[in-house]
Amino acid sequence: MKQSFYVICSCLLVTALAFGQKKSSISDKDLVTICKTWGLLKYYDPIVSNGKIDADSLLITALDQKLPAEKTIAVWMDLLKSKTPVKTSELISCKDQDNRNVSTAWIQKDKNLNAAQKNYLSGLVSSNKIPGGYYCQKADNIRYNGQNEKEYKEKALEENYRILNLFRAWNVIEYFYPYKYGISKDWDTVLKEFIPLVKNATDKLSYKKTMMAFSGAIEDTHSRIEPKKYTEIFGNYGAPFTYQIAENKIVVTKPVNIETCQALGIEYGDVIETVNGESIDKIIQRNSKYISASNNSVKLRDSYHYMFSGEKGSSFTIKGYDKNKKTFEKKIERIDRSNGVWFEDGLPDNNLLRYDEVAQKAIYSVINKDNVGFIDFSLLETSEIDSIMKAMKNTKGIVFDLRGYNPNGGVIKTFNYLFPEPKWFGIVTKPDFGKPGRFCWQDYIITEDYKYIGKTNPDYYKGKIVILVNENTQSLSEMWSMIFQMAPNITIVGSQTSGADGNETPIPLVNGEKMIFSGVGIFYTDKKETQRIGIVPDVVVKPTISDLQNKIDPLINKGFEVILKK
Repeated sequence: MKQSFYVICSCLLVTALAFGQKKSSISDKDLVTICKTWGLLKYYDPIVSNGKIDADSLLITALDQKLPAEKTIAVWMDLLKSKTPVKTSELISCKDQDNRNVSTAWIQKDKNLNAAQKNYLSGLVSSNKIPGGYYCQKADNIRYNGQNEKEYKEKALEENYRILNLFRAWNVIEYFYPYKYGISKDWDTVLKEFIPLVKNATDKLSYKKTMMAFSGAIEDTHSRIEPKKYTEIFGNYGAPFTYQIAENKIVVTKPVNIETCQALGIEYGDVIETVNGESIDKIIQRNSKYISASNNSVKLRDSYHYMFSGEKGSSFTIKGYDKNKKTFEKKIERIDRSNGVWFEDGLPDNNLLRYDEVAQKAIYSVINKDNVGFIDFSLLETSEIDSIMKAMKNTKGIVFDLRGYNPNGGVIKTFNYLFPEPKWFGIVTKPDFGKPGRFCWQDYIITEDYKYIGKTNPDYYKGKIVILVNENTQSLSEMWSMIFQMAPNITIVGSQTSGADGNETPIPLVNGEKMIFSGVGIFYTDKKETQRIGIVPDVVVKPTISDLQNKIDPLINKGFEVILKK
């Protein structure tokens, strides 16, 4: 009987030990190792990187099994060793490498990996063979392409698929974001912070907020979750007016719902110091994490997404003063803004823009009484460049306003009139798909045919040139600004630009949405950066409260002043 008892106990102990290998959940530390190892296999292992094993299934199965990291990776390695090797070509290194994003020291430092696993992973990174591009590359593409990533819309809210979503996006940024080295917070630290956040985001709203915050963590004004639905987390109701921020206060720049504003006594130029008792800075600090921004000027610009937002039937209270310095306190019922694209534009009206009612189009160029030209570059049309530039040939100077966005590549023709000879204006970094994480310098931005902009022109424009920039100067507008800087006698007037340049690149997410990031690095020819920094003005000018109240555009005024100054 006693012997039987010991046999039973021994069996129970063996069973307990066997099941003890499988935890009820995987620790966050183990998940960090699993994430990083999975990403390395996905982009470096010849079997996985060529799509011979489904990377998602590899991860989901591991998350289902709930094994510690070391045992999970042992299973992966055994599986990979059992597969038929894939033929690979010899790696051809790029001549000019950018290695700032390469960070594989974690392999040897990770305590969850055993010696054999560390050697295997290090061997993949140091191999002179080209990995497959199944999960990251389209033929001849210069940026990440995730066209083979799968969607799991019906399962997207399940914990393992939420984790898959995070790991997929984190690894794309790890290996294919050209500016990863510039993120203010260590990227491994971001992973450690978001693993518990994603695990706890069990409903659609909290999950949306978590992924938006993750997108914001890369500090790239291009970055966002598409479709962009900030109203889902901030509310679709808001203020009956637009605004601009100056001197850390809000200035009403346009009563949109005129009847509501009149009833409340809200007028153009009113200054708002607090909303629901909070300062403007505090509101921005609390909410800006959900909207990716390369710099603080963009955080101020994009505050319209949430500053007065809320749900239907709700209200907010503002305190401030009017143009006569008379203080006020007003409670305002929020209005529906679902069709209100005007919430994005609180800029003062430009009195230099006129409208031809017959042609029903804006007249965006003018020569003023002082013989100074003005062109709103965002409205410039290719067909009118010749006539406009010829008309302005003998002016004292031209002010080009780059505070808007012009996607028309044909405006590059403008520089034929401004340059005495072709100019080399910028370079890029593009992913080295043979060594994911490393980037290669390319000595042109647009195409090789457009490495140099402009033409040999002894009769080029000899007057002064001023370009106007601010936080609305973004992406392509920043590239146009870089080209303008090559012109003789150029002055940049304004404030810090958006600091987001490089092709918008999507990461397919498991729920069918996309996370956007800048997929190509844009630099001056001396490798000086524009990302986060933006275009640095020669003369810094920002609208003051008084400027906005009196409908003065100080950037245009300063631009004319620079040209007329002897």
